[in-house]
Amino acid sequence: MDNASNNTETLEKTIRDLLERQDDLIRTAFTDELTGLGNRGGFTRSLEELWEQELPVTMAFIDIDNLKHCNDIFGHDEGNRYILQVSLYLKLYMKVDEAAFRLGGDEFAILSTIATEDDLAERLEHCRTVLLENNASKMPHSFSYGVAHADPALGEAPNRLTNDADHRMYDYKLRHAVHLDQRNIAQANTDDFEISDRIFDALSMLNEGRYFFIENLDKHRTLWSQGALRDLGLPSEHIDNCHDYWKTRVHPDDLEAYTNDIDQIYDGSKHRHVMQYRVRNAAGDYILGRARGFRIDGDGNVPSLYVGELVNHSLAETVDAATGLGTQRTLINAIDACRRDRCETGLIAVRVRGTAKLNELYGAEAVDNMLAEYAGRMLSITRGRSRVFRSRNAQFVVLSNNLDHEAFEQLIQHLKEAVFAPVRIAGDTITPVCLVVPAFYEHLTNQTAAVLGELDRRIRTAGGLVPNDSLPIPEVERKSAIAERIDPLTGLYRPSEFMRRANEFLETRRNGAWCIATVDMGHMRLFNEWHGQAEGDRVLADVGTVLKDIENAAMGVAGYWGQDDFCVLIPFEHDTVHQIYSRIRQAVAKHDDGVGFWPSMGVYPIDSNEEITIDAQAKAMFTNRRAKNDFKERIAIFRPEEYEHEIAFHRTLTEF
Repeated sequence: MDNASNNTETLEKTIRDLLERQDDLIRTAFTDELTGLGNRGGFTRSLEELWEQELPVTMAFIDIDNLKHCNDIFGHDEGNRYILQVSLYLKLYMKVDEAAFRLGGDEFAILSTIATEDDLAERLEHCRTVLLENNASKMPHSFSYGVAHADPALGEAPNRLTNDADHRMYDYKLRHAVHLDQRNIAQANTDDFEISDRIFDALSMLNEGRYFFIENLDKHRTLWSQGALRDLGLPSEHIDNCHDYWKTRVHPDDLEAYTNDIDQIYDGSKHRHVMQYRVRNAAGDYILGRARGFRIDGDGNVPSLYVGELVNHSLAETVDAATGLGTQRTLINAIDACRRDRCETGLIAVRVRGTAKLNELYGAEAVDNMLAEYAGRMLSITRGRSRVFRSRNAQFVVLSNNLDHEAFEQLIQHLKEAVFAPVRIAGDTITPVCLVVPAFYEHLTNQTAAVLGELDRRIRTAGGLVPNDSLPIPEVERKSAIAERIDPLTGLYRPSEFMRRANEFLETRRNGAWCIATVDMGHMRLFNEWHGQAEGDRVLADVGTVLKDIENAAMGVAGYWGQDDFCVLIPFEHDTVHQIYSRIRQAVAKHDDGVGFWPSMGVYPIDSNEEITIDAQAKAMFTNRRAKNDFKERIAIFRPEEYEHEIAFHRTLTEF
């Protein structure tokens, strides 16, 4: 009996020990070893829990001033003492239900569900003042901070909260950070990049999604702007051997082209680098980036430098090609700026209805020209007092942050008069249905997603009050008949009309060697995600123009199969095929010259004495599959044995 009791006690003690060890492991996993505060993992988990509970959150980002210089000059032990002192002072000025975290290096964060922005900012400012006054170190101790607030219950996003706090922290750092006295403290590595930290930080904040870099080619050391750390997840603003490190970030399909180009910068055979490629961001997803930089040769006294910028196309401010207006991303940045400044803001959404029908009847280019006319009218009305953006498809947004409510109402009335007037499209005069919906904020505090969501809701509500979406378009029946045979976007024949025209074309050209070639755009769905559907349509229209020129020169017949597939009847000659492919690739490169978007071509030789059928197009498409998987040779010629093997394989599967 005693043995059984002892075994039970031993088992219970073992279970208690295991549970305690589990708790210890969890605490260790989410605790910073140096300060005892929560670490980045703890911060992420706490933020996720607050969002799940839909609790309003106020947060602060804190960045220690000049920690790197402290480490470089006085050693890492002194740097650790600096970090510990800051963490201690932060704890002293926090309330009971608030949590502090060390995110790594010189970065801290505070999460609070009880403080307002003003309350937390006031305490941090007091903390910073006391820290500066009570410091016996060899260099001044201080920090910069930024505070932001969000309410998950209103649909506001955590990443926008952290971005707001981050922006405000860097804004504070530029205006208030304690800078080292050049007479008393030498700054390490300033000669590496020949630019002061203050100037570099200021330049880095000029544009969202544009990351400045300077690389010392002699020491293989690179300085990156703070935005790159935040958006791309770089481990530090200073990266040693960046050439090798960057290869781990570039998309595998783009790596060879990137390496070949950048190696010429490093060996000095090339001094200008301009290239688009995909690179991983902080979330691990690939985004499209455009790098542009210059090599500046040095001598024995000054280093050779590679200086430039990387533009993140998913974030950077861009211009809509059709209207010349800022895009949705630009609009988001502008709303964010108004919200950070908490200023009086007016927004007016303008949507042109019926554009899908207009695209069918007149083509994408004509509709773009019509939307450009609307953009011009709105710009004339605003006269620089407000900004106009093309937010999505046929929707515009006018933003004003310097008009009072009365002036804003007058602007709405003038905009209605402008957009309700008739407009010309491809020689016809029409009056599309337009919706004009305003929203005015005395103090803009909601996150951008909530603001744009409210505009969309108002547009949908207004749209329900205008049931008649028909358009007074002349010659509808005639244009519809043409649209059945010719694709309005590309101007090329639809499949059945292509087959008829191709056979008619060959009737008088029986002696030559001919082929059916299919063209497939590389990763068109991804292109539309990155650049937008409108830009994707312009790519297809430009390719259609190239193929239509072939037909106009009596060299063949061109057709459009839908989505990103084209088909063309052309002479089966090596130089001709490669020249046509080159023109198509140049048309695509005007929009994006990334390797992943290169078109592919499959070529099927035909017997000019036989009728062209859908079978010829199918064999060319089959051949195109081989070209799509070969980035060195994007043109593939039909191989009968390969096709027969595929047919036999499918026959076996069918019988099975």
